[in-house]
Amino acid sequence: MKKLISLLLVVCVLFSCSDGKDVCRIDGRYVSAPDGTVLYITPVDDILSPVDSAVVKNGRFSFELTDTVPVVRFISSQRVIDGNFVVVEPGVLNVDFTAEEFVSGAPANERLKRFMAEKEKIVNLRKMCEPENIGLLDIDAAMCDSIKEVVFFAGEIFEAYALNEIIENIETPVGLFYLLQSVGVVAPAKLLSVFEKVPSEYRDKLYDAIKNRVEANIRESAMAEKYVEEVYKSLEETAVGKRFQNFELDNINGGKVLLSDEVFANRYTLVLFWASWEDNAKNVLRSFSAMYDKYKTDGLQIVGVSLDGSVAGCKSVVDELSIGWVQLCNPTGGSAEVAAAYGITDLPATVLVNNRGTIIARMSTVDEVLKKFEELF
Repeated sequence: MKKLISLLLVVCVLFSCSDGKDVCRIDGRYVSAPDGTVLYITPVDDILSPVDSAVVKNGRFSFELTDTVPVVRFISSQRVIDGNFVVVEPGVLNVDFTAEEFVSGAPANERLKRFMAEKEKIVNLRKMCEPENIGLLDIDAAMCDSIKEVVFFAGEIFEAYALNEIIENIETPVGLFYLLQSVGVVAPAKLLSVFEKVPSEYRDKLYDAIKNRVEANIRESAMAEKYVEEVYKSLEETAVGKRFQNFELDNINGGKVLLSDEVFANRYTLVLFWASWEDNAKNVLRSFSAMYDKYKTDGLQIVGVSLDGSVAGCKSVVDELSIGWVQLCNPTGGSAEVAAAYGITDLPATVLVNNRGTIIARMSTVDEVLKKFEELF
């Protein structure tokens, strides 16, 4: 009988240890909250539907949750101004409503804190560059352009960082949180480019978030849905590993250029989508020009597709910068149709094709392109 009781005790201990590994315990402080204050932990997209609650006593509270995969939750007293995000995963977390660092105890929360801080910086920088805010600054045109350049490059850095965080967490709900937080901050095409990696159960939510963001800009639901569908379809058809979409456009120096002629005549062909009216366009083109000069003898060709409203506007920039690659521009619709076929919604954007006609990279920043060229040449 004693052996049986001992065995049962061992089994119970083993089960209790196993259960503990799947529990997230949140130990918290909220010293300014009166005793009896109820705190709720909720889904981030529905703060009125708590998954658990806790009562503050002597400035302390605790939660025990059984989420077995990392998921972002929101903790608050349902007065949203006192709440914050936390990544819930098995283990022990420490939360303090009155400390500068809201949550500690897990690397995932350090990453979450950094992501939200970097996002806030970019949002605030871009607001600063809105016309009504720029107008409040007592600066000349040159200084204004310099500020916009800094914000442009900062935005590119954030987009690359955000996409990296999304991709690294794409198999968990944390990845979806980063995706949804990036809508409106990262270009829609870049978010849609990772759409196929998103677990199927999250795709509808992401699709709707992007559609709603586009709808907010164009004020028409059906048009927004059609736009997002078309962009996603184009991105699927021109994804890495797919065959390039051929096209023919007018060369700004006369004649027509068929993309396939360039693709099969060179080791690599970079299709560069740009426009002179884009902020920082000249600096971007100078960077690409330096790359072109460095690698053209090794078999690189660049085919520029300008989305300018006039050939003259495009040509003036090309001539000013002494750009030597093939430059195309069809303001009456051809260039825009080509950009749509490749799912381009933000400039600059590039598509890299090898001499077998296979798309091997889609990139949006100068640094991404430079890194890729260093790998290839």
